[in-house]
Amino acid sequence: MHAHRSITYLLITALACIFLSGCIGRPSPPKTGSIIGTVKDAMSHTPLRGATVDAGPKRSAATGPNGTFTLSNVPAGRVILNASCPGYRPRQVNVTVPAGNSINCEIELYPNTSGPATVRGCATVANNYYPEEDQSNHVLSAKTASRSLSAFQKAPLGQQPAPETEADTIQVKVRPGTDRDELAHNLLQAGYEIVDELPLTGIILIRPMQRTARFLVESEAATLDSIDGVDWAYPDYPVYAAAVPNDPLYLYQWHYPAISLPEAWDIATGEGSPVIVAVIDTGIRPEHEDLQGKIVAGWDFIDKDSDPTDWPNSTKKYSHGTHVSGTIAAATNNGVGVAGVSWGAQIMPLRVLGPDGKGSSSNVAEAIIWAVNSGADVINLSLGLANHPGSAMEDAVRYAFSRGVTMVAAAGNDSGAPVLYPAAFPEVIAVSATGQNNELASYSSYGPEITVAAPGGTALFPVLSTGYSSANPAPNKYFLSQGTSMATPHVSGIAALLIATHGRMSPASIAELISATSMDLGPDGRDHEFGAGLVNAYAALVGATIDRAVFAIKDNAGKWITDSVQGTRDRTFTIFSAPAGDHVLVGFLDVDGNGLISKGDFYGEAPITIPIAGTVYPPRLVLNYVDGATATKRFTTSSRLP
Repeated sequence: MHAHRSITYLLITALACIFLSGCIGRPSPPKTGSIIGTVKDAMSHTPLRGATVDAGPKRSAATGPNGTFTLSNVPAGRVILNASCPGYRPRQVNVTVPAGNSINCEIELYPNTSGPATVRGCATVANNYYPEEDQSNHVLSAKTASRSLSAFQKAPLGQQPAPETEADTIQVKVRPGTDRDELAHNLLQAGYEIVDELPLTGIILIRPMQRTARFLVESEAATLDSIDGVDWAYPDYPVYAAAVPNDPLYLYQWHYPAISLPEAWDIATGEGSPVIVAVIDTGIRPEHEDLQGKIVAGWDFIDKDSDPTDWPNSTKKYSHGTHVSGTIAAATNNGVGVAGVSWGAQIMPLRVLGPDGKGSSSNVAEAIIWAVNSGADVINLSLGLANHPGSAMEDAVRYAFSRGVTMVAAAGNDSGAPVLYPAAFPEVIAVSATGQNNELASYSSYGPEITVAAPGGTALFPVLSTGYSSANPAPNKYFLSQGTSMATPHVSGIAALLIATHGRMSPASIAELISATSMDLGPDGRDHEFGAGLVNAYAALVGATIDRAVFAIKDNAGKWITDSVQGTRDRTFTIFSAPAGDHVLVGFLDVDGNGLISKGDFYGEAPITIPIAGTVYPPRLVLNYVDGATATKRFTTSSRLP
């Protein structure tokens, strides 16, 4: 019995030892991970096919058509990748591989060439607007809009002094190494006295001791270069704040600074040369206090009479046509309500939409022809239809275009759907909508037909303009709304400003100028969401196209290392013979033509790394508006491009 138990015990013990020895002695599985990556050309950023990437013995992979590779079962931890490709310099990259997981990496290889590099880039002017700033005090929520807006009372009309354009003193840049006392003596001998010294810009201000008429200061400045110690001289022109109308609700029209309208109003307000903008819409409330004196004869294509009053017997509120008209041409700087884009434009109301907001394409076609024959310069169409409207409207659009009338239309408010007609016609400026952060509004339709974008607002940041409520028909009613219908009149107003400032322009010329001076958003160049970009009223008025800009590269010490080159109309530039290294790319658009970085110009710079050879494609260079502060703080007024 005991012997049997002993044998059984020995067998169990032996089996247990065999089992345990198998568990304890078996090696643990290796800790590995994966590497998923892409190999690209460091100059063009295009994928490289046929490149080899290895992570050690028996662990290598070749890139496919998309430049991608995958390395599996790579030991976890720090790994050195060796990448190579025919025609390119090999490169080592350190990566840390996670156990049981994968890591993504991108490897850029430089061409195996030598010699100077070429820089090919895109540039854009920017609106003088910074959406990241807190604007909560300048935006009304839709929830509190009606109560807040109706509380505003008429403010007294303020009288603003006319800006002076003549200089009273002269800026003088002192030639390096010049003795100041000696220069002061030379200036005194020439009949000038020093009135101030500005250490940051390194200039001194002088004026004639025998005061001459101000308009002669320019000619005097031109003669000062001959004085020993003077590097250059230039009139010290006065600077004024951008034109700000005294309309009490202008404070809440964030959408105007978003397109640089205050800067544009410094150049022109549209007054003095009235431009007629036909608003083909729901009609208008002619009694509105902010549209008094702004309306010319129109027509009602629904009731077939000469009274295009919007919804006279309806309980609906807001009045779409009145809202659109206010954005274009509300009476501005009159101490009442809101401001309009063009202070001098007049509205021709043409009613084609009924109380339900619907109408017929045939009436729109009739209204287009009526507007052309009645003297309209611009036609605003904040309406549309998805189906092709047929030859009647198409012929009417072509007729207006052939007669030199600019047409602007809304893209539509159905994101993902095609652009509506008449915006989809090539003769029409098609407008998509942006929000307060210069983003494409979530509702905006888009497509290849889009010409430009403009502020259409969002639920949190709507567009403020004139309106009407039949429930409470107070004549000073204002409303917040959103849509491509709200974006469109911004562009119509800019077109009116251009015509008032520069005279009659062809529709094609207006569309091209507004496009070429817009702020490029999204991918470089024209795209389906923003078209050419977000409209810039100031840049359009002064003709700030990129073919007027110059570009060059300087080193980090500020020394120019390339010649300057001119940009092109399509907003691109090419700099040849760029030395290798870490440098600074600079762009400058000299609006006033004085050769200096001064108020109203556009200037931008960005770091750039240039390899030994090949072609570099830097990110889009943004040329920012130079205001009075940045002209003296961020840049020096003596800065010039080579």
